[in-house]
Amino acid sequence: MQSRRFYRTPSGILVALTAVGLVGSIGCRRFWNELKARQLIREAKEFYQKEDYADACPRYEQALQLMPDNLNLKRSLAYCYMAWYKPLDPSPENQALVDKAAQLFKEILALQPDNRRIQEDLMTLYLNANRYTDAIDLLQQQLQSNPNDPDLLKNVASLYVKANQYDAAFDWYEKWGTVQRDTAEPWYIIGSLAWQKVYCAPARCLDPTLSNEVRGEYIRRGIEALQKAVQIDPEYAEAYAYLNLLYREKAKWVDASDPAKQQEDLQLADQYRDKAQQLVEVRKKRKAEAPTASSSQ
Repeated sequence: MQSRRFYRTPSGILVALTAVGLVGSIGCRRFWNELKARQLIREAKEFYQKEDYADACPRYEQALQLMPDNLNLKRSLAYCYMAWYKPLDPSPENQALVDKAAQLFKEILALQPDNRRIQEDLMTLYLNANRYTDAIDLLQQQLQSNPNDPDLLKNVASLYVKANQYDAAFDWYEKWGTVQRDTAEPWYIIGSLAWQKVYCAPARCLDPTLSNEVRGEYIRRGIEALQKAVQIDPEYAEAYAYLNLLYREKAKWVDASDPAKQQEDLQLADQYRDKAQQLVEVRKKRKAEAPTASSSQ
């Protein structure tokens, strides 16, 4: 009787065959995931174009679950959240859309930190939602790599104004003026904002709760800034105009108990008013005498 022989498959071959099967299974699953995701994306785009964001965003979410590393898909979902967001709706559900969009933009920036388009989109998101603190934080992160960028310094300052934090705004405008020494604009802005902050009349009063001491500090800071502005640009008519206005506020709030100082303030105010008017007339005359494009041809 012939004996049977049993041949054992080497264990290495079994492992290799198992690995091949596993890779094939993973590849097949990835293929079907991408296929399903593409279908969801097409549906999401159709709903998005119809401004039906309540149906579009969930489909983008499902697609992202199937393709979690796709940055373009993250961006599309973030845009969907932005479009779905209603600026005047304070509900938690609506505010959550801002958080979810911001998180997606941050995930993209973590891999593409120099992506200016996404930086701008995230800034737009924060501004539309009046999230000025988040917007300021974003700009300050950008300043870490370019601390002397005058545009970034200016934008941080303007955001502090929007957030009604005038002291911080003045500090950042001063940083801008220190970096860009040849421009009078930051100092002029400080002066004009100082007047807006301190001016108080029955028909218009930005902050009636200001104490005389605080009001006086704003006046001092505004006058000093405007004096720097006219030193840089002696023909800055608007800066002289605000010097006129601030000295009148100084007479009203700071020196009200001292008639001599009050009179001195008003005399200076008149001088600055006259100077501003003279410069405006000079500007008009120059404009009238300047050759037009048609006459120079």
